[in-house]
Amino acid sequence: MKGLLPPGLAQLLVRRTLAGLVIVFAVTSAVFFLAIGIGDPATATLGANASPEAREAFRHEHGLDRPKLDQYGSYLLGVAQGDLGRSYRDDQPVTQVILWRLPRTVLLTGLAMLLQLLFGLTLGTLAALRRNTWFDTGFMGLAFLGISVPVYVSGHVFVMVFAFRLGWFPIGGYGVSALDHVYHALLPALTMAIAGASTIARIMRSEMIDTLGNDYVRTARAKGLSASRVVLHHAARNAMLPIVTLIGLRIPFLVAGAIITETIFNWPGMGRLVIEAIRNLDVPVIMGVVVITAVSVQVGNIAADIGVAMLDPRVRLRGS
Repeated sequence: MKGLLPPGLAQLLVRRTLAGLVIVFAVTSAVFFLAIGIGDPATATLGANASPEAREAFRHEHGLDRPKLDQYGSYLLGVAQGDLGRSYRDDQPVTQVILWRLPRTVLLTGLAMLLQLLFGLTLGTLAALRRNTWFDTGFMGLAFLGISVPVYVSGHVFVMVFAFRLGWFPIGGYGVSALDHVYHALLPALTMAIAGASTIARIMRSEMIDTLGNDYVRTARAKGLSASRVVLHHAARNAMLPIVTLIGLRIPFLVAGAIITETIFNWPGMGRLVIEAIRNLDVPVIMGVVVITAVSVQVGNIAADIGVAMLDPRVRLRGS
């Protein structure tokens, strides 16, 4: 690994991977014991009118009559072998249930991240270049509003205005073709992207203002370089360092936002899946979503750390 990665980056990668595994284990353990203690899956699955014998048979079939530590050990062993169990509700492998929903959530969160970066970086840079003008003041006010308004409020407002009244977007659903999927995802993705775009824009504005005042930027201007080249190739590159870190930190917020947004827009992703699983006390599905989400968040954070280390050699030196 040392021959393939820059000095110090290999150690940083190993350390962050080990820390990520510890976090995934801690989150999985906490949620497992919470999930198996919140109710009776046999009653939730079979119904309140099911006979005591049927409920007892259900508990025995799924190992719910065993001690909790035994259940936990069996679950960890199954996860280590790539087996996330079977859904109580659908009697299907949890892996199959999640794989059907996962691409839809990836499309939604990926589009939301793209919109965050597109609007946040562009508007943050423009606000820095027009510092202390009406554009800067007005946009910073809108950015503060975007950070303050929760997803469940902006989502319902968007549905009422852009889908119901103006008819620019579908009210909900997933669509039937690839382009239709993207079209249906635009409004919920924009709902999820508002807070992130506002945060990125505020940070980008601050970093750009600091960077534009550095000596190397003034030197580049004195050499006669065009304004666009100075901004894009000199100032923006250095201002991007905290943004790369922020991308990793935004992933948990996107996942949390997806749970609410998918419910509002009737989007068939993992967010709606976990809500349905909680209602039905479908513990294997709940745990499957938690495991996949925790791993995805840690992978995103590690990727962000690697991106920062590749852009800034000082991070690699600290990592070594």
